[in-house]
Formats: sequence, structure tokens, C-alpha cells
Amino acid sequence: MAISTITKQRMDTAVYDALLADIKNGTWKSGEKLPSETDLGQKMGVSRVTVRAAIQRLQAIGLVEVKHGKGTYVVKPEEIYDMSNFERELDLTEKEFNEINALREAIEIQSIRLIMQQERVDLESIGSAYFGMKRALAERNYEEYTKQDYMFHLSIILASGNDIFIQIINIFKNMYYKYFQELNKFMFENTKESEALLQSSLSSSDSHSKLYHYLTHQNDLDLNELMTTFTDGNKKRFQSYLQKRDRERKRRESAKNGKKES
Repeated sequence: MAISTITKQRMDTAVYDALLADIKNGTWKSGEKLPSETDLGQKMGVSRVTVRAAIQRLQAIGLVEVKHGKGTYVVKPEEIYDMSNFERELDLTEKEFNEINALREAIEIQSIRLIMQQERVDLESIGSAYFGMKRALAERNYEEYTKQDYMFHLSIILASGNDIFIQIINIFKNMYYKYFQELNKFMFENTKESEALLQSSLSSSDSHSKLYHYLTHQNDLDLNELMTTFTDGNKKRFQSYLQKRDRERKRRESAKNGKKES
């Protein structure tokens, strides 16, 4: 395993950047144990304290897990969640939906701008999630599609290189994931509307494809308009769901009151 000696600069930042790069490029894969702090320090030419500070930063953004007495292990967000329970009723309040939408609009757009400003960005994780989404759609696999959808958007934030953004999304990752998990139910309801939505998402001109092609310089769209296709579409589908739910609730209440009167 090739690990470079660190040159003069702020050491903990340099070590953090080096370890982060190794995790992103697959030198250490999900579930693998990192070398000890002492070994890393010796190989990188820095102190154990410096290595520990860098690992603490990786832990803060959720990329590693420190198991006391065992060591430090690489973690990937998709391993945290259990998607086995599929309920037709959305477990997402209107307030939660609006707040996550606002978070996406604030962080994802700026993350994309930061990616586009950099000369070299590793887009492998974004591409892997994008093509994973397409495969899952073709297989009508709700759980896999939701996982890849979440990873697609999360990978964009990670690729921005903005530690504050990464820490914010790490704090709210459960809510963020829940957002995708719930909204993706609209495509897997086995109705004419859901089938039309699914077919649209399978096309090469859907919102995810446009965004992926934008990041890989295959189109030149307006970024704000591009992100609006995500948020506006979700808003329309969620509002439609709320209206249907309210109509169904009123229908049940009306039927219940009719039985009482008889």
C-alpha cells in the first residue's frame, strides 16, 4: 500500500486529505480496518496525535467508525439503513418535506458549483450511483433504487470537498435518506401514474441524467433550472399525495358518519 510522506503544511489537514483520498479511491473499502494510528504516523512521517486529529475529522463526517479496542473501520452510509418495510402511507410530514427540500436547494446546488470549479474531481461514486439507479429502475427494485438515489445525491455533496456541507449532511443523513425513501414510493405503487413516472425516469432525458451529464460536461444547462426540475417535481407529487390523503380521510369520515345516522 503506497502512502506518501507529508510535506510541510498544516499536518492534520494534510493527513486528513490523504486518508480521505484513499477512502474515495478505494484503497480502503467499506468495512475494512485502517492501519493503526502508530503505523499510519510512521508511514506518513507524522505524529500519532496528528493522525488521530485527522481520523477524528473523518469520523465527524461519517466516513469512518472508531471501535474502541478494535480499531478504525471505513463506513459507507448505505450500510446504515434498513429498507425492508414498505408502507404505502408516507411516513413524512409536510414540515419535514419542506425542510429537507430547502436543505437540498441550499447545499446541493452549491456543491455542484464547487465541483464544476475544480480542475479534477473524482466522479466515480456519482457515476456508480447513477448507473445503479438505472439498473434498479429496470428491475423495478424499490429498495435498491432508493439506496442508489440517496448515494447519488450524497456523493455530489462529498465530491464538493466542503467539510462543512459534509458535516451538515452527516447530522441530517437519516432525515435526508427518509426523504428519498418516502418520495420514491410514488414510482412503485403499481398504478398508471407511477408507471409513467418510472418510464420517464428510465429515459436518458430525466432529471438525474441531465444532472449527471452536466457534471461530466456533456451538456450546458442552467444549474438553477436543472435543480428546480428535482424540487418542483417532488413538490407536485407530494402535494398530490396530501390531497389524495385528505380526500380519502374525508370519504372515510363521511362513510363512518353515514353508518352512525342509520
